[in-house]
This record gives sequence, structure tokens and C-alpha cells, in this order.
Amino acid sequence: MNHQFKIGIIGYNGAVGQAAVRYLKDKYPLRCGSRSEHKEHSQLDKFMEYMQVDIYDQIALETFCAGCTIVLNCAGPSYSIIDRVAQAAIKAGAHYVDAFGADLLEKKFMQQELTNIMILSAGSYPGLSGILPRLLAQEGFDQIDKISGYAGGEEVYSKGAAADIMLSSIYGFGTANAFYKDEKIVRDIAQTEKINVTINGEENTVYAQSYLTNETILLAKKLHIKEAHWHNIYPNKAVFSLLQQACIQLAMKNTPEHLHQIVDDLMEKLILYPVRQTWYTLVIEMIGKYKGQSIRRQAQLLCQNSFTISGIICALSVEAIIEGIVQENRVYWAYDILNPSNVMRELHEQRVIEDFIITSQTENHAGLEVGIL
Repeated sequence: MNHQFKIGIIGYNGAVGQAAVRYLKDKYPLRCGSRSEHKEHSQLDKFMEYMQVDIYDQIALETFCAGCTIVLNCAGPSYSIIDRVAQAAIKAGAHYVDAFGADLLEKKFMQQELTNIMILSAGSYPGLSGILPRLLAQEGFDQIDKISGYAGGEEVYSKGAAADIMLSSIYGFGTANAFYKDEKIVRDIAQTEKINVTINGEENTVYAQSYLTNETILLAKKLHIKEAHWHNIYPNKAVFSLLQQACIQLAMKNTPEHLHQIVDDLMEKLILYPVRQTWYTLVIEMIGKYKGQSIRRQAQLLCQNSFTISGIICALSVEAIIEGIVQENRVYWAYDILNPSNVMRELHEQRVIEDFIITSQTENHAGLEVGIL
């Protein structure tokens, strides 16, 4: 147990927070905070403290952050919380990690002279969606001409997750129907397309929508990739349509009351489309050259849900601060600081990944070289 650091975890009782707690609890003293009071928690573990905290109560939030070395925010929706937790962490003199954050907090803090370290987008998407391409790139490319990524699955939406999807779409987290080419954002005339993905040994037809995020653009610039595509995938077209309709409704009238009403309506409609088996996949394909030879590599990761991945990447980002991997007080993205091989090893050791495979094909070899984690 490392007693030099005290980690405060906001939203510890959610799926992301619980995964982070499981990873960190035997390593560091934790302060676990949530809006609801959990009287069932006894203080049997003297290194785990539980506090009731309302994110929208500034005094309670600052009280929670006081005394923490690092504050990890696993709560949502991010576009309602904005920088409340981050500002409280700064006031308490604590470093800050956010499971999401993305462009929202980067725009607020990138130009400021910070007194703490901030790691944003420490989740599955964004987060692992940038880490996995970096892993594939280091497998052997002298030049990367094109990258295509696909992420999504069949998961049960919480109210917070549904709200974040809608809010992020109207606040510019990404650009729908667009891709990146030759340092420009290009509108994609193609609408939702059908693709096949292999889930638990069976081929499934899913629906993919082009959706370009800043993470994909930054990654393309970092790896000198000429063309970059990203797609969100949906197993059920009807569910995708419901999400689109909810986003349109919110864009027409964006108030907290209207958001709650739309989310409640959406949750009622989703009951008609029960999730039979939860799964989440991330597929990356790279095309380029190695030693003058054309090469195509593809990685596919399959897991039961994206929330556990997010929790572990959050925890690894916390440890990146503790271990001194980042030292300068400024804003970082998780994909840019975490070692891709280490992340994949931890996800494997924590039994989060059900399947992970990399295939490679060169112009002179019709067969595939297969590597499994």
C-alpha cells in the first residue's frame, strides 16, 4: 500500500468507477464519492473512505477533493458537469483524471498555466480508441497511408451514458459523416453502412456511421497518416434511429429539464429492444508500407462491455501520474501518454478482454499472419 497518495474517485458506484476502484483499492488509500449515501458500507477497510457528494454542490465537492493527491472523475454526463470537478481538484491542489473530458476540458485548460496535471479522455472511446492504433502502428510500419477504426457494441444504456451521447453530439465532440485526409476534414457523402464483424465466433451484421473526432485527427497528425476514418457501430438500426431522434430533439431545445425528459422517453423506448448479450468491439485497420512493401494490418478486440475498459484506463492514467510518466503541469490525452503494450497487457491480466487478434497481410503473401494476445 502506497500511503503517499490518496485517490479521490467521483462516481465510484457506476460501472466505470467500480472497475477503477477494483484496480486501485489494494494499492492506494481511496476516497469514494457518489451522490447517493451508501450506509451499507462499513469502514472495515481503513484505507477506503466513503463520502456523499453532489457534484452540483460546490462546497461539498471542494470538501471531497480536499486532501486528495489525485481526483478521478468517473461521473457523467460530462457535458453537464463541464469543469466543476476539475476546478475543485485544482483548488484542492490535486491532479486530475477524467474518463471523458475530451475537447470539452481541453479547450478550457489548454491555454491556461496549470498548477496540476490533467489527463483527459481516459476511457474506452476516446482513450483505447487512440491507444490501440498506436499499438498497431508500432507493429511495423515505415509509412501509414490510411487508418480505419470501428467501435461499438450491444450494451445497456444508463441514463448518464445516454445523456452524454446526446450532449456530446450537439456540443461538437465529433463530426458525423466526415473523415480526415491530407490535413483536412472532408465530408463523407456515404450514410450509415452495413458491415460484418465477428462476435464470439459468429459473423454479425452491424450498422456503421462515419464519425470523426479530434482524437482521430490528433492521432493521424502524430503518426503522419494521410487519411483517417472512424466509425461508430450499432447492432440495431432501430436503436440508432432512436438516438438520432433524441439528439435532434435536444438540439431544438437544450435545457436541463428537456434533457431529463428526452432521456426518460428514450429509456422507455429502449425497453422494446432488450439487450440479449452484451458485447463491445474495437476494430482498427492500417494500410501502409514496411521496407518498401505494401502491408495491411488489422486488430480486433472483443470484450463484454466498454465500461470496465474505461475504469482500468482511468486507473492506469492515475498511476501514470504517481509513477512520474507525466510530470509537467499541463493537459494530456490518455492515448498519448500510456504505453500501448502495457495497457493491453493489463487489460488481458485483468481478464477484461475476451478476444484480441492482430492479422497482417503483405502484397507478396496471400496468407495471414495471426497473432493473439
